[in-house]
Amino acid sequence: MSGWDQAENWYSGCVGKEGHYYHQAVILPRLVPLLDLLPGHSLLDLGCGQGILARSLPKKIAYTGIDLSPKLIAEAKKITKDPAASFIVSDASKPLPLPHNAFDRACFLLSFQNMEHPEKAIQNASLHLKEKGKLLLVLNHPCFRIPRQSGWGIDEMAKLQYRKVNSYMSSMQIPLAIHPSQGEKGGVTMSYHHPLSYYTQLLQKHGFLLYALEEWCSDKKSTGPKAKMENRARKEIPLFLTLGAMLCNKPSTH
Repeated sequence: MSGWDQAENWYSGCVGKEGHYYHQAVILPRLVPLLDLLPGHSLLDLGCGQGILARSLPKKIAYTGIDLSPKLIAEAKKITKDPAASFIVSDASKPLPLPHNAFDRACFLLSFQNMEHPEKAIQNASLHLKEKGKLLLVLNHPCFRIPRQSGWGIDEMAKLQYRKVNSYMSSMQIPLAIHPSQGEKGGVTMSYHHPLSYYTQLLQKHGFLLYALEEWCSDKKSTGPKAKMENRARKEIPLFLTLGAMLCNKPSTH
């Protein structure tokens, strides 16, 4: 059983049909316009989970979601009513049962940092996208949100909340407990950290030209004695990084 199969009940409970708070308030309102979808376009969602993006798209978009977890795909099929949406159990970093040069758009929505072989996943995106197709990567910000290597601190004298980062340039595999109170006995998923330069170089290597880089902050508001510093920190330190890239140098499929 994969880590995400073990996590399905917890994940589906947290995310729900429409996504968690940050999906609804921060990510999807910005991501969907960036995808620049027109009627008749097709979209490949790599690491789709239980299909949050499928249920947020304009009508008349041919959507295909790929995920390694059979349980998450089963949940996606159960709660997605759009007949134009299809879901396939498959590993985004291995050959996909889909035609090459078939999709106008591809997306990794908070899934790329859970993939052990990210370069192979990018290769797949380039194979299955059409020439001039667009790829969107939504990431937990790799500069500020590194599991076990970043966190909040408070400078009492300056009355400021800041982000501390212990390690950044080194690529890391980081196990995350599904149920923190149980430790790794309750199952783990893996997070893979890479610096920002890794992502831009990887996209360039596989024929993509970066056309958008956006950083999205939390819109939540604190109350109480530390509200001022917490609200300032939220405005200054983004939660998410989104990269938009166009496939300008189509790789050979021979």
